[in-house]
Amino acid sequence: MSANQDGAGLDQQAAVDPSIGTSQSARSGSDPQEEAADLNGVIAQLYQAARGSERVALGDLVDAMGRSSMAAVLLVPALLLISPVSGVPGASIVGGVVIALIAGQIVLRRHKVWLPEFIRNRTLPGPLLRKALVWLRKPARRFDGLAPAKPGGGEDLWWTPALAAVCLLLGLGMPMLELIPFSSSIVASLIAALALTMLTGRLTIALVAVMVAGIAATGVVWLV
Repeated sequence: MSANQDGAGLDQQAAVDPSIGTSQSARSGSDPQEEAADLNGVIAQLYQAARGSERVALGDLVDAMGRSSMAAVLLVPALLLISPVSGVPGASIVGGVVIALIAGQIVLRRHKVWLPEFIRNRTLPGPLLRKALVWLRKPARRFDGLAPAKPGGGEDLWWTPALAAVCLLLGLGMPMLELIPFSSSIVASLIAALALTMLTGRLTIALVAVMVAGIAATGVVWLV
């Protein structure tokens, strides 16, 4: 399936059947625009927020998560840094700061994210963002099939603050990785995996991600 066809599919989800590709909680009866419980649901809501706009504010993407858990909000900057959007100058610096802010609030057990206005007002090119979300859609569907969310997710589990603290430290270190090839994407992938662990309640995701990230980091160090 081409990128245009995949993007059209996301548009059709919003226009015809919003329950397709949204979170499991949305399918169970809640408003699909309010809550996302899996990776595909997060991507679908981000695509709706970006649809038709030439420039999309970061604050609008965060607000698109509605009543979703803080882990779903943490996925937003992590996914953007994995996608082609990471090529935007300064993306690693801004993304790292946003990740650190959101992760810190998860550690503090806040239930609604706060970001300073100068970060909320930062914008991304709408066409590039939509292309990136379409690019992420296929692996997201496969991932959700392999690791479906547990009922209730992992937001209230005892290890959630510990994973959020790791994301906080990784986010603070990301601005220093701006000039090292592939390093930001590797770190963002690990953060996304940890956020998915908190979102779905599947601790196996974090364990596998740590091992894979360690191998990838070793490869980057060897290349440098």
